[in-house]
Amino acid sequence: MADLWSFTAAAFFLVFGVHRLVITRRAWSDSAQRYVYGFALCLGSGMLFNTPTLTRALSANTTFDNLVNLGIHDLKMVGFAFLVLVAYALKSPAAAPRAVRLHMWAAGAILAVSTALYLVADPDIAGDVLTVSSGHRWALASYNALFALYGSLCLAVLARELADHVGRTAPGLLRTGLRLMLLAAAVGAVWTLWALDDVIADLRDGSQGVAEDVVSSMLGAVTAALATGGATTTLWVGALGAPMRWLRAYRSHRALEPLWSALHSELPEIALDPSAADRRPGLRRAEFALYRRVIEIRDGHLALRPYFESGVTAWTDGREGYDGSEGTDGGDAIDWADERGRDRQAVLEAATIAAALENKRAGRLGEGTAAERSAPPGHTPPTVPGTVEAEAAWLLEVTAAFTSSPTVAAVRHRTRTTAEAHTAGARESEARMPEARMPEARMPEARNG
Repeated sequence: MADLWSFTAAAFFLVFGVHRLVITRRAWSDSAQRYVYGFALCLGSGMLFNTPTLTRALSANTTFDNLVNLGIHDLKMVGFAFLVLVAYALKSPAAAPRAVRLHMWAAGAILAVSTALYLVADPDIAGDVLTVSSGHRWALASYNALFALYGSLCLAVLARELADHVGRTAPGLLRTGLRLMLLAAAVGAVWTLWALDDVIADLRDGSQGVAEDVVSSMLGAVTAALATGGATTTLWVGALGAPMRWLRAYRSHRALEPLWSALHSELPEIALDPSAADRRPGLRRAEFALYRRVIEIRDGHLALRPYFESGVTAWTDGREGYDGSEGTDGGDAIDWADERGRDRQAVLEAATIAAALENKRAGRLGEGTAAERSAPPGHTPPTVPGTVEAEAAWLLEVTAAFTSSPTVAAVRHRTRTTAEAHTAGARESEARMPEARMPEARMPEARNG
């Protein structure tokens, strides 16, 4: 298990480091990029050779094992030094060259002290276990403590700069990437401080494991995944962008089905492509299908204008003597608190459409003047930015109100009742019309006689 996690972490860092090296080979002026792939290559190489499998494979003799172990340790220390250089490159304004040189000298000194402590400890390596004599336990413990403290300090310096950039960056891919890298720094600090477990073992028993243990390997893999994911946010979001857009468009297309179907049943001519109107689009064509559906709903809205009711707004507000008793089974007045936070304009728009559809079915023009029907008093639909996404978002709110709003249900019921009464009255008038025309039909016969 430790091998799997260690190889995974090493692979993340090495692939990322090589990738950054390749794409920035002509951008030598970008110091941050050089420091990033320097860190990734150093840490990835160190972790690769520190896997249990390679540690056992490289075991030949004590001297060689000690050189390999020291080299792995130094690669990781150099990787930590690169992190501070990345933080300096991210500073705004950029860190002074003197500060960069001072850090490099300090990193070199810490690396030299760490190497000296390891040589003083003069450990023996047998398989996966490193042991040291009782008189040199302090040296090995100091060696591991210096590694843990220096690494966590470097990560803290980087985290401070990342947090500052997160606060000054607008929401978007860049901010998401910075947050992932900030989280990677936090997990990396825990991973680095895990080496203090070796310090306790050194002082107590004078021995420690040579390779990464399971916990350390898992923390390293998580750190590597977060760091590389944050640094390549634009790449993987770009790769997943199209499928995610298709999925969102498909879901929006499906969600608009109730409103579109209601309009299409009364106005089948709104379908731009009748052969495809009732078929669900494939995922790849969902964006185009959504665009077409938005246009068709807007066309249906325009076609219904002669049937708009000018009093819809007054009905929903409980004015003009309407208390809601016609629109509900229990006779309760319309209560906007029942709308559960729905946008009021969306409810009014849905109510206007619902009333117009009832009038259209009954063949009855809406009450009021033509100007009042085209824009019912008190209801001005919000201005929507001219994008398919914005139009769809607005129509989704209208569709939700159209299908489940008690206010819309009440307006629909009142309009249906009024339209049915109007139709019944018209039929009664037509039934009386022949009797009213009969005297006129007999007049020519009387004159001829």
